[in-house]
Amino acid sequence: MSKQKKDIGTRNYWAMTFEGSTFIGGIAVMSTAGSVALFINLMTGSKTLVGLAVTIQSLLQLIGQLIVAPYVRSIRNLPKYLTKIVLAQRVLPILISIPLFIGVSNHWSVTIYFILISIFWFFDGLVMLPWSEFCARAIQAEKRGQMMGLQITVGGIVSLLTGLLLTWLLATPVLTDNHRFAFVFLLAGIVFSSSAIFLPMFRDPAPIKNPQKEPMGVYYKRVPTVVKNSKSLQGVLFARIPAYFAFSSATFIVVFGVSALSLSSIQTSWLVYANIVGNLIGGVLLGEISRRLGSKAIILLCNLGVIIALGMAISLALFPTLGYAWLFATCALASMMQSNWLGYHTYFLDISPAHERSVFQVVGNSIGIPFSLVGYLIGAIVDRWGFVSAFALGVTAGVLAVILGTRLQSKRAIQAFIEQQQQET
Repeated sequence: MSKQKKDIGTRNYWAMTFEGSTFIGGIAVMSTAGSVALFINLMTGSKTLVGLAVTIQSLLQLIGQLIVAPYVRSIRNLPKYLTKIVLAQRVLPILISIPLFIGVSNHWSVTIYFILISIFWFFDGLVMLPWSEFCARAIQAEKRGQMMGLQITVGGIVSLLTGLLLTWLLATPVLTDNHRFAFVFLLAGIVFSSSAIFLPMFRDPAPIKNPQKEPMGVYYKRVPTVVKNSKSLQGVLFARIPAYFAFSSATFIVVFGVSALSLSSIQTSWLVYANIVGNLIGGVLLGEISRRLGSKAIILLCNLGVIIALGMAISLALFPTLGYAWLFATCALASMMQSNWLGYHTYFLDISPAHERSVFQVVGNSIGIPFSLVGYLIGAIVDRWGFVSAFALGVTAGVLAVILGTRLQSKRAIQAFIEQQQQET
């Protein structure tokens, strides 16, 4: 590798690391399951609208991906495209804050929120596939997982800092409800918009000189054929299905712990920090494992880890004397393993031919849509049969995910595939 290409690679590595961290940090402030849920519930009292916010996030992201997917390989200047869309997207939370600052009624504030947040997640869908394409070109395969792990770690540090301010904003009696949430969205917008510092640093080492323009209908007609002809893609899709059940079960560990040990509000708040600490450690650990052992190792480790975490939760249910320290460790371990998306995301990039990369990404992301209701199913099991039954189901699903995960391609096989692709191009 020439010195110039090496310098560009290093520049892209750190630019993408910090740009991604600003997104993770902003999402921590404007979490759909956190401050946004509190905002909608306080303004309207509707739990249905809280659920609508979750649905909008998943649905609009997917619509954006489906629209842009056929044209990813026809974008001549990816850094320029990403910069325009990302900057337009990440100022939207600031616009959400304006009606709240000027005292618009609660229902109108929520209506404006839904309009702007729909655009926000649609733009996010327009960015996801081109960002992945740029990542595949700009970052060496063995460093992609490490870079994404660093994104989680640095984003986690940002989350710790903004979390302190967020906690104060949501608790202070000095501000009215409208102004309190106005500052929350303003804070999120500022963190998001800091990506403007890093986006201009992106450099495409292999820009497309002859764009492949393909009609949308033709593109999607060949998707079933691509899936049918790729045993690697079929394998990871089947391997991921039971993981949805295992990790959905793990999301109930904190709720279970609060109930099982009758925790105070202070003890409960520390469990939130256990999750943040777990994310920080997981980002560093999984990133390094990805670099050394590949994406398959991350997938297997995360599935094994969630089995252990669920087993620890079952042990606490049977033996409550294990106490708070056991629960804290269980929550931290489960949080570390929640970064399993990193392994699957890099694996999809690793096994996809360059000309089919967007197809692999769309299929990989779309497979999760039918399983978006798994959380509701696990919740129903908890209500009907209790936490232990839900955790036992999660353990069973986790074991199946590990078994299917062992059939995925090793780092050596993936490296041989990548080298073959490079020779052909």
